[in-house]
Parts: sequence; structure tokens; C-alpha cells
Amino acid sequence: MNTISPPINKFRMRSLLQLLAILFSLLALTSWLEAQTKRRVASLEELQEVVKQSDQAIVMKPGSYNLTDLPEKTRVLECSGSENTIDLTGVHLIAQVGATRRGYIRISGDENVFRGLTVEDVYQSGLKEVADFSAYNQDRSNLARGLKGEAVLAVTGDNNTIKDTKLTVRGSFPFGYGSIYGIGSDNVFGLDKRCGIQIRGENNLVEGCEVQQRAFGHGIYIQEPSDNTTVRDCLVEGVMRASEELYKETDPNDLPVRSRYKLPLSEDKPIPKDIMLPLSEDGIRVYNRGGSVLVENCTVKKMRGGIRVYLASKALVKNSVAVDCGHTNFNLPKGGKVFASSGNFAYAPLSDFRLSRSGQKIELTVLPSPHAIGSHNLADVLGNNHSIILRRSPGPIDTNLRPIVVEGDNSTIRNETEYPIILEKSSSGNTVTSFGPVTDHGEDNDVSQIKGALKTR
Repeated sequence: MNTISPPINKFRMRSLLQLLAILFSLLALTSWLEAQTKRRVASLEELQEVVKQSDQAIVMKPGSYNLTDLPEKTRVLECSGSENTIDLTGVHLIAQVGATRRGYIRISGDENVFRGLTVEDVYQSGLKEVADFSAYNQDRSNLARGLKGEAVLAVTGDNNTIKDTKLTVRGSFPFGYGSIYGIGSDNVFGLDKRCGIQIRGENNLVEGCEVQQRAFGHGIYIQEPSDNTTVRDCLVEGVMRASEELYKETDPNDLPVRSRYKLPLSEDKPIPKDIMLPLSEDGIRVYNRGGSVLVENCTVKKMRGGIRVYLASKALVKNSVAVDCGHTNFNLPKGGKVFASSGNFAYAPLSDFRLSRSGQKIELTVLPSPHAIGSHNLADVLGNNHSIILRRSPGPIDTNLRPIVVEGDNSTIRNETEYPIILEKSSSGNTVTSFGPVTDHGEDNDVSQIKGALKTR
């Protein structure tokens, strides 16, 4: 007697198809890796040559290498080949400040995986952290020397992955004064920046990387013709300096003395004594025509701007942290989104809503800022039609109640924190639900209070 098998469960069929798809992908990856020519190198000269070729699995012998091992006029790793896996795990590349005047790692090919490298700019004197900014900036030959604005590592090709790479970036002029003497053609005393990682291609991924930015310049920045860039699991960290320290520089050659302790780009106003100056530029930055960007599970600390993507065509920020930055911790483009992320307002607003970009969707946890100094607000809500949720982190109720200031129209704001909201005269049509008190100077705003005790755990 014949028996008829029951029909295969749709769920089981779907699972089987997914398993087969994974197996085929693994087989394809294995075939591709086997097809790559395996190359092992043990010197920078060898590495410099093989990265110009394609379809290779390149592995460098772990150890410490010095950029000066290369001839002076050819101190650059030009990775112009494509479809290479370049494994530099355990490799420490030392670049003496002044050994080259341009960026010295370039990924100009496509579909490469570049991983595992540790890069460190070092001073000939062995100096690690700058404390005497007077002496530093007066030594333009050995200390205050950048890369003419270029990045240590630049990606100009498409579909590349930069993975598990650490950069310690040192050497620039000026250093120690943030942006007060200019950041572009309007600079007062000359400018010689040095940045970390630059992206100028499509579909590139920066993953698991760390940039310790100890020079004036950006950590990770994205420029034309980039698009669809992902920055994931990365750390960018700079340093801050109390502005009052500039008044302790008294040598006639010191920049604060030469500027008469004024802000030359701000109608000769005195240098403030109650702010913290970020000594580098932005942590994660997108420029005009830099395309779309995804920032996921990243942390930025003590940079000028934290996650500063307001010029992107589209931006999504997830599970990320920006703290102790000097101008703003976050900002977004029109329609930009930030979710499950957090930041503080110690030295600058949580967000400055740069250029009043509208239609942002924001869910941020406000972190405590007991060390806050300066006169800034917790946030300056500019632009219209936002959807904003501000949550609080566990801990005691803050007594430094800096306000959330709203100037635009037709936004929906839920404030689950103790911080007050001020609706300015220019605001209208906003719907605000807040635990903290609300002062309404605007028109046609709908305001309601969250009842009950504030959660501190």
C-alpha cells in the first residue's frame, strides 16, 4: 500500500532555502579565497609592491616597521590593486612626524579588505602627550608639522573594508587652540592639519577601527564622491584644553600673545576663560556631496563635533555615543535619524541642529554632565517637523538644569528628563509632553506634563 508524504511545512522549506543560500555563499567565499594568490611579506618594500597587484591574500609578518624604511620620496603604501585581502594583524607601523609631508596609506583599488594594522605617528624626541603648547608650536620642524591637511589613511576606491585598524595621529600646526585661529583659508597663523581616516569612494565600510586624534584634524571624515558609507564599531577620541590656560602663554611668539588674547575671527572678542577647547576637529564628519552614511555602535569623545553628519544626503545613527565634545555632540541632515544612542552636554549642546535641518527623528538618552562648563544649552532645537524623544539615564536628579530651547514649528517632543523646555517666541504648533517644566513664549503650542515621580533607577 502506497503512503503519501505530508506536504513540507512552509517554515521548514523557508529555513532549508536559507540554509542552502548560506552554504552556497560560504562555498563561493571559500572558492574566492582559494583563487587568491597567497603572498607573505616581511618588509615595507615588499608590501609596497604587492598591494599594487590584485586578487591576492597578503599576510605581513607581525612586528614593528618604520616608514623611514622606505626611500624618502616613496614613503606611501599605495594599495591600487583590487580584490585583495591585506592582513596586517600584529603589524605596528611607526611614522616619525616630518618623515613625509603627505598621507602615507591610500586604498585606491576596489573591493579590498584592509585589516589589523596599528599606525602611530611619533615625535623624534619621544614626546607622547603635549603639555607645553608654547614650545610645541614654536618647533615647526620636529613637532608642529602636519600632512598639509591630508589623512594618514585615505580610501578613494569603492567597496573596500577597513577593519580592526588603530591610528594614533600626531603632528599639526597649530595645536592646542582648537578652531579659534581658523580652519580653512581664513586661518590667521598658517595651517598644517593631519587627519585620521578619509573616505572618498562608494560603498566603503570602516569597522572596528580606533582613531586617537592628537593633532588638529578630523578623526573619520567622508567627502565627495562618497556614498553609502558605513562606520561601525569604531572609537574616535581627542583631547580638550581649558581655555583659561591660553592666558598662561606669555612668550612673544606664543599665538595667544600674537593675537592679543583675542578671537581674531570673532570681532576681536577676548578668548573666553570658561570653556573647554577641543584640540581636534570632528569625530565622524560628512561633507557636502558626501552621500549617505550609516553610523552604528560608535563612540566619539572629546572632539570638536561628535557625530556630525548634517551635510549627508541621508544619515542613520544607531547605538552610538558622543560625549564631551566641544561644539556639538550630534547633528543630522534633513530627515536624519538617530536611535538608541546617548550623549551629554558637558562642553557643548547634545545637538545643535546645525543649519536648522528639518524632519529629524531623534531618540537620545541624556547622560549626566556634572563637569559641564560654559553657557550653552542642553539642546538648541532648530528647524521644523521633528519627532524627538529625550530619555534620562539612571542616577540622581541633576541640579544643573540647562534648558532644551525650541525655536521651530510643528515638532513632537517627549521629554522624559528633569531638564526644562523653553519654547521661544518663534515657535508654534509644537506638541510637547515633558516631565521637566515647560515655559511657552510661542503660539499654538500644545503642552502637557508627564505625571508621577521621575525614575532614577
